[in-house]
Amino acid sequence: MTLHHTEFDTIVIGGGQAGPSLAAKLDGRGERVAVFQDGPFGGTCLNDGCRPTKALRASAHAAHVARTAAAHGVHVGEVTVDVSKAIARKDELIDGWRDSGGGYFEDHETISYVTARARIAGREGDLFRVEFGGDGAHELTVVTAPRIVLNPGARSVPPPIDGLDEVDFLDHHTILDLTDLPARLAVIGGSYIGLELGQIWARFGSHVTVLQAGEHIMPREDPDIADVAATFLRDEGLDIRTGVNITRADRRGEGAVLTLADGSTVEADRVLVAAGRIPNSDDLGLDTVGVDTDGRGYITTDEHFQTSVLGIYALGDVNGRGAFTHTSYQDHEILAEHLGGEERSVAGRIPTYAMFTDPPLGRVGMTLAQAREEGINVAVANYDMAGVARAALDGVTAGTIRLVVDADRDRLVGAAVLGHHGDEVIHALSMLMHLDGPASALHTWLTIHPTVAELLPTVYGALEPDES
Repeated sequence: MTLHHTEFDTIVIGGGQAGPSLAAKLDGRGERVAVFQDGPFGGTCLNDGCRPTKALRASAHAAHVARTAAAHGVHVGEVTVDVSKAIARKDELIDGWRDSGGGYFEDHETISYVTARARIAGREGDLFRVEFGGDGAHELTVVTAPRIVLNPGARSVPPPIDGLDEVDFLDHHTILDLTDLPARLAVIGGSYIGLELGQIWARFGSHVTVLQAGEHIMPREDPDIADVAATFLRDEGLDIRTGVNITRADRRGEGAVLTLADGSTVEADRVLVAAGRIPNSDDLGLDTVGVDTDGRGYITTDEHFQTSVLGIYALGDVNGRGAFTHTSYQDHEILAEHLGGEERSVAGRIPTYAMFTDPPLGRVGMTLAQAREEGINVAVANYDMAGVARAALDGVTAGTIRLVVDADRDRLVGAAVLGHHGDEVIHALSMLMHLDGPASALHTWLTIHPTVAELLPTVYGALEPDES
């Protein structure tokens, strides 16, 4: 613990992507700043999310390339994965980043960085009180500041399945330390986390069954886009089941027997629960000062992340404006500029994200269904990734590209690039929307051959009025 003061200008609760970065900027302006982080430095992204999963994805990708190399005229023997070494590689990378970032703040001469759970404890005149300690690790301590920034993140929550609490199930945290390969892995939840991790472990060698309650995986996406992803995952050997209602879970060793509504069962050596997350707003002491939350527990904020209480701000997953590392990081940039007197706000931010299956999905703006609901005069283009020369050359032809255009305004309002380099290609479309450029600019754009992005002018040329 490094607590340089007890009175601060700003107290940050949460050490994910937004909080420490904001603290560094405010410290550079001469403020007294404290950061409280309950757990390892870096939050979910660094420890249990983006980076460790992508490290394991790289190992899984290498195994997949080796197994399919014969199609390229390259022949190898039997391909197996030493999961413990893949985990060790992941740990080496993550430990290095965490130690570097954490060390910077823990040894900082002016920023107070404290590894402890902190919560708001009312007011002291014009100041907010924040308490931490009293748990054996630290004695109960009170610090004060006129400004509080909340960046506590979110956590996994298991679905209400009878008997599941008796099962030694994995979540997206604990599976990242699983060094033994389960012969059968059941994944409860067919959205981004479940699909990414399910594909990784399938490529490691597990038989993976994904159980999704809805009629389609990836429920935030257009159903036909989701179905394309389901097809290439099934082609790879994953057992993707949709419209599934799990009525009971019975423990069997470290695994379980899952009973479905139709009476059938799924036996698994391990179970991964990836069926939802909730914001960490329930133990922040919000009620002591009257900070409002919505029905799902997200802290309500204005376009500058101001909560219902003047002087308290909420950044990252907890504000419900995007549960992604990149949105959280941009939150801190916007707030830092706002506190510095600039006009920047979150208003008009265009949703942009990716699902890192292999191949990935890149997404920006509205889905086709959302554009229809908004009453937009839609023109839509769909293009099979198999028609992209670069995808064919690299042998990764699964996927599709969709452009959704407001025909009246000549503006791109949404796009999906599911397939080879989709997570990178989507940035060109995101930038076009960010700059509010005409969609027709795609028609005259000079692109590099052979790339996936070079087909965007061709895809634009395939625009047709939406006939639905």
